[in-house]
Amino acid sequence: MKKLGIIFIFSLMLALTFNAFAGGNKETKKTERVTLTIWEHTPQFEAPLKKTLENFMLKNPNIKVEYEIKTPDQYYALLATTIQAGEAPDLFWTNGTATTDLANLVKQDAVMDLTNKIDVSAYTDMSMKMTKIGGKQYLTPGATIGTRAVYYNKDIFKKYGLQEPKNFADFEKILETLKANKVVPISFGGMFSWSILFHFEPILAAMHPDWLDEATAGKARVNDPRVKAAFNKMLEWGEKGYYGSGYLGIDEGGQLLAFSKGEAAMTITGSWNANTFNKNNPDLKIGAFQLPTKDGKRPMVVTYDTGFCIYSKTEHPQEALRLAQYLASKESQQIWINELKAVPGLAGIVTDDPLITDIVKNDLQVNSFYTILGDFAKEGMAPTQLWEQDNVKLLSGKYTVDQFVHMLDKAMK
Repeated sequence: MKKLGIIFIFSLMLALTFNAFAGGNKETKKTERVTLTIWEHTPQFEAPLKKTLENFMLKNPNIKVEYEIKTPDQYYALLATTIQAGEAPDLFWTNGTATTDLANLVKQDAVMDLTNKIDVSAYTDMSMKMTKIGGKQYLTPGATIGTRAVYYNKDIFKKYGLQEPKNFADFEKILETLKANKVVPISFGGMFSWSILFHFEPILAAMHPDWLDEATAGKARVNDPRVKAAFNKMLEWGEKGYYGSGYLGIDEGGQLLAFSKGEAAMTITGSWNANTFNKNNPDLKIGAFQLPTKDGKRPMVVTYDTGFCIYSKTEHPQEALRLAQYLASKESQQIWINELKAVPGLAGIVTDDPLITDIVKNDLQVNSFYTILGDFAKEGMAPTQLWEQDNVKLLSGKYTVDQFVHMLDKAMK
């Protein structure tokens, strides 16, 4: 009997020890630091992403966030591969409804429905439109406006007695003056589809802002003579040597670096690259303006930047949602404005950068050609993908302007 009592007491102690150990494990799990991974599609956005993640982790010490920076030309292909393997990052950038990529992700059930899970009360209808499909929200909105601008080297302009153009004819005189003085007028990455887009859109806006307004309302076709005229102007500038030699073999990085090093007097690119020039060459004196129309108006192409989706199969949905909520906050968006030297598009978000102040001087705002392609795509067609794949072929002469716009137009409603 005594022996049985000893066995009982030993068993009881063992059980209590096991329970205490198990309870300790539960407590450890509660305080265990969760690691999230987030993908960004371009090196230009690394600085703001890094800064905003540092702030998020300070506020959420139980969450560690690791980021990976990809390149635009490979981004969606890499993302598709990881999704098919069931190994996608917890959060990842998309450009929303600007292309068909988000719609495809929704069809694959690859992204979390964020409807009513994030405070978006301060955002405009235009910015929210980029995040929704079928009335449901699938990514965080952006508070920055992505516009395009002509950047110029102030020292080169001063050397040749040049000033910001008053109209489109003035701008072309500047191009000819620079070329006559053996200065490359415009640094241009002619082998990269996005560089071509951000170059072409200001030309179209300056030559025919009326087409952009009509097309936004669904009242103009892509094979319109006005669109053809803008494409022909871009090709004409190349033929006249305004982009220098070998521009068809230059990518975006080469374009930005050439301007930063003073090898070209100007470049036409996105507003988000303003900070890239400062990083490449802090001593570079830069001005910026919107390419003017023939009557001197300054149209500004406007697109809202987009944000991040949450992978539907993330192992940490609560923590991923907490990060998405922070990314949509004004605090996070102000960081993006500060780090990118970007154009604010949300009430309460401000910039004091003089270069951005120059960029946003405009007389009218117009829609993006690329956005129009996405908004009026035929069911099952992807004119934005045709643009991305084939605009380089237009510059190299593999397509005529008529062939190119006809191909785009066939994919439109």
